Amino acid sequence: MSNVSRRTIDDPAAEAARLLARLSIMLLFIISQLAPILTRQTVYILLPIGAALLLLSASLAPETRRLREIAVLALTPTAFAAFFFVGWTGLSLAWTPFGAGPAERFAKSVATLALVAAACALLPARTKTSNLNLLPIGTAAAAAALAAVALVSASGGGQPVDLDSNALQRAGLGLALAIWPALGALALRGRWVSAAVVALVSVAACLLARAPNALPALIVGALVLTLSFGKARRAGSLLAITAAGLILLAPLAPILMHLAAPERLPAFAAPLETWGRIIASDGPRLFIGHGFGAAVFGVAGHYLYPDTPRSLLFQVWFDLGILGAFGLAAVVARAFYVIGRTRPVLAPFLLGGLATGLTICVLGPAAEQLWWLTLAGLDAIAFALVLKGQFRTRRPRVEPNWGMGRIVVR
Repeated sequence: MSNVSRRTIDDPAAEAARLLARLSIMLLFIISQLAPILTRQTVYILLPIGAALLLLSASLAPETRRLREIAVLALTPTAFAAFFFVGWTGLSLAWTPFGAGPAERFAKSVATLALVAAACALLPARTKTSNLNLLPIGTAAAAAALAAVALVSASGGGQPVDLDSNALQRAGLGLALAIWPALGALALRGRWVSAAVVALVSVAACLLARAPNALPALIVGALVLTLSFGKARRAGSLLAITAAGLILLAPLAPILMHLAAPERLPAFAAPLETWGRIIASDGPRLFIGHGFGAAVFGVAGHYLYPDTPRSLLFQVWFDLGILGAFGLAAVVARAFYVIGRTRPVLAPFLLGGLATGLTICVLGPAAEQLWWLTLAGLDAIAFALVLKGQFRTRRPRVEPNWGMGRIVVR
């Protein structure tokens, strides 16, 4: 009789870690994409629960990163730039004119960033293919559901105009971010036809949901994706310089608009002229800003002009001044630079996703909302999972080796 090998008993802790990882990924990238289509507040609940399950899974897994490895990541130039930006933002609370509101907003933002950073840092060294497949599955399901609900809503009545109250538009912006890690997961396995189908369905759903500025952002992302294939390193370096220049030189256009004749400017240039007027009257505040939250609470409380820009660029310059703009420019530039040097098959999708998110922030007004930061955090965790995915593009071939009494996997 041939000797048949028996499967060894798996480590219970490792099995529990795998189960928790699967549950957390399903919660973060399937349920969290479907639920916000109908209800607006679920994303705030699902991210902490999913991230907590992911952290618990990482603590049980035998290949969990050690604290020394995490400390090495915290000492990178990108981490230093992020620490400086967050630290300067927190320091600006000392002179913000709106009291406890900005402080509460800052605490929630920092808690979200810390949770996302911890989840990304403590992920297992490798993402199983079965878990990686959940990303495109969740994105495709969310795109189909969003398109269906948008069509029904269009025939049944109008949606709220305010982005903060419109669940469909918010879900459309979240889908515009989720497309990119889903495409990256499919690209890892060489599923290019499936990637094209997911991309087309997702773009159609974003358009049907009328997500503000989603189409131009996706066009920018697609251009970056196309231009970075085969030359991701060069594209990452060029995008780093371009993004940093865009942030640091952003006030030049408003100043020129303000110096020109305001009555001759087109209607779409009115927010820029308003920004130029604010710059002209700011004086020393241009260097230190008005404090975190001043732009958002100033517009909401009608302390600023009605046509004040809703862009992230205005918020950073108005709230944090030159130092804050330098901090944000350093973070974004380092992100493009580092992403351009990741795996060649993934780098174009990562660059396209980052360019899409940055474009949405620049055009506004999503960047001023906490739910947008939460969606961006989910996107960051998704990209971290994809970066840890396996290269294998086909199932392993199983060959019986009866002479040795075992099965050989090739």
